[in-house]
Amino acid sequence: MTQTDELVAAYLARVERAASRLPAGRREELIGDLREHIEIARSESGAESEADVRTILERLGDPESIVAAADTQTDLPRVTPPAPYPTAPPTPAAPLHRPVSRTAFWVGIAVAAATVVIFFCFAAFAAVRDEQGPAERPIAPVETAEAPPSLGP
Repeated sequence: MTQTDELVAAYLARVERAASRLPAGRREELIGDLREHIEIARSESGAESEADVRTILERLGDPESIVAAADTQTDLPRVTPPAPYPTAPPTPAAPLHRPVSRTAFWVGIAVAAATVVIFFCFAAFAAVRDEQGPAERPIAPVETAEAPPSLGP
């Protein structure tokens, strides 16, 4: 391993130590991306001297800053420290109204339908009665008593 390879390995080891709080998959991805970026920069610039490799590593930035930037990316899962005490599950909010059961719904529909039927039947019977006029009831003969004789003129 050359002196420049040792510089790159030491830099990546610092990044890996700083990235210990990241999930293992994200940490490996970050190290792999940095290694690839360093190799591309070395091949494009023809950096073979120690000073050239140090310049490339300085341009990348401080390992802690790189890890902090990788940790703040929103599409990555975050590692959060465990809670000191187990938290209770949230209590569900009470419903604003009670749901109506199917049976109660259909009973209500049946009562409403029966009320409508009774109302229209009553209206129909009343109309028929009004068309026939008053019922012909036999009138009992009125017994008339003979008038008492009048006492005066």
